[in-house]
Amino acid sequence: MYEFLIQSISSLLKSKYSKGNRLHLRSVLCALKQAKPLYLSDPSNVEPQQISFRNIKPEDQIPRIFEGFIDDFERSLAVNSSAKNYSLFSIISLKIIKTVGEGNKRGLAAMHVINRLEKMFLKYPFKHSRQATLYPLGMVFAIMEIILESEKNLSVAYKFDKTILDQFAQLMQQYYLKFDDPIGKILDDISGMPKSRLTVTLGQNHMVILEKIFQHGITALPQEVKIKKAKKLLEKIIHQKEDSEAVKLYNVLKLAYADKDIRFELASFARSISKTEKRFKNTILDEMSHP
Repeated sequence: MYEFLIQSISSLLKSKYSKGNRLHLRSVLCALKQAKPLYLSDPSNVEPQQISFRNIKPEDQIPRIFEGFIDDFERSLAVNSSAKNYSLFSIISLKIIKTVGEGNKRGLAAMHVINRLEKMFLKYPFKHSRQATLYPLGMVFAIMEIILESEKNLSVAYKFDKTILDQFAQLMQQYYLKFDDPIGKILDDISGMPKSRLTVTLGQNHMVILEKIFQHGITALPQEVKIKKAKKLLEKIIHQKEDSEAVKLYNVLKLAYADKDIRFELASFARSISKTEKRFKNTILDEMSHP
């Protein structure tokens, strides 16, 4: 099916029906050619055929191609639902979304991908080892960008479906338990990873989305693990000499503190800690002492 999709676009570019749309179509074709590894084994029993664009309006050509790409990928998940494949699909989807003119159509295209991913995750959860973070991070990056495209172009805040949040819970837990500033580490790792020639500067909007994904993940940890980690963070804040570093730790602790399961244990622990010479740290102790 994938090869016929590529052939359909190539044929369209040579025809009169691509007039006025060729630049965007070439961008889509370039993006889709990077998707070839997704279809090394196509389980589809559907009789492949090229798309006829004779009766398709120019503004509907890319959405039609995009839908064909998404459908083909979903069929491939029966054979391979790896994080690597999901990551590549998400990145290519983002590139195609960016070829759609800004405004309502781009926002709807972005939201459509998110909705389809929710259904795919439900049926075909992605697989990755605990040591492998590159591809899950690639998905986090692409999903953040797609959500931002949706919000920006539809002027509607995205509400996370639990299905998507659950997929990244393990990854968020790994970062939380391993690093004192897991959010910063995730953003650093995403900034340093290859993005298929996409140029993106991670900012506050990315942070807001990432914190929602992160908070859901750490809430799913066993209670004793959550309490132990929160206490460790509070201790490090109190003993941290640099205020800037203490603020980073505090921002992580606030996300953990939102979990009602740990508040009373942490409050009791905070009350047992002696006041410091720094007003900022004493304020944190007071805050944590009163759930």
